[in-house]
Amino acid sequence: MLDNCLDKNTFCILINEKKESLYRMAYMHVKNSDDALEIVQEAIYKAYLSFEKLKDLKYFNTWVTRIVINCSLDYIRKRKKLVFLEENISSGEYNADNKEELIDLYNAIDKLKGNSKTIVILKYFEGLTINNIAEILNCSVSKVKNHLHKALKELRLELKEED
Repeated sequence: MLDNCLDKNTFCILINEKKESLYRMAYMHVKNSDDALEIVQEAIYKAYLSFEKLKDLKYFNTWVTRIVINCSLDYIRKRKKLVFLEENISSGEYNADNKEELIDLYNAIDKLKGNSKTIVILKYFEGLTINNIAEILNCSVSKVKNHLHKALKELRLELKEED
């Protein structure tokens, strides 16, 4: 069992356990596997440089998630480009109709503004609770609920228009 201090070994173990989730989060923001890998590498590097500042291991997931989100948003701002879903969805479990619906969903999520996109990704793709999201984004639970409600309303409207 890990104790409450974070050393290099513990850091590597925790990052290794979280790397797929971090990649998915970055990918949901930039929709490009190479860019997502670059973001995760940068985030892990930044986390490694400052991991000794983390006072309590129970905050590790929140802390590293916040770093990946910030790196993703910085990356998008730096590139100042539109983010599109890659056309090939490699999973064989989707038929043509499901692929189109999935593309429509991702395109609609991409149109969300501000923290709304991040909140939807964290809630529905990463399975985090409203409280966890509020902690990660350093804002109130009511603000997260408000953004989520507005985002879901926007998504419903956007997806209804595409039918």
